[in-house]
Amino acid sequence: MAKNTPKIYALALLQSIRGLSDKKISEALKKFVELIARDHKLKQMPKIIAEFARLAKNEQGIEEIKIKSARELDDKIIEKIKKIFGDKTEATVEIEEEMLGGIKIKTADKILDASLKTQLNKLKQTLI
Repeated sequence: MAKNTPKIYALALLQSIRGLSDKKISEALKKFVELIARDHKLKQMPKIIAEFARLAKNEQGIEEIKIKSARELDDKIIEKIKKIFGDKTEATVEIEEEMLGGIKIKTADKILDASLKTQLNKLKQTLI
């Protein structure tokens, strides 16, 4: 028997509430929580909820990106980065003090690394 992951539960919930009225969604959520409790997966609810939010945003065409930087970025720079990824982009910014400089951008399926450390490593490889 296959193991039900948080992603499977989140996908099932998303598909089951699609197109329902608010009252029907409330009933579906109650049944969903009963299912989670019956399957002894209540401890996984935070992961299921996070996965559900990610899937719902993806369905709406919202791109989520995570920007890591060595220091605080100006709002104008963040907006320019978001614009590159499309109009429906949500960005979270993290300060990573271990970085020497530059930025790293992570999307659902890509990591764009423009950190100083990576650039120096590329230069080193080119020189060798």
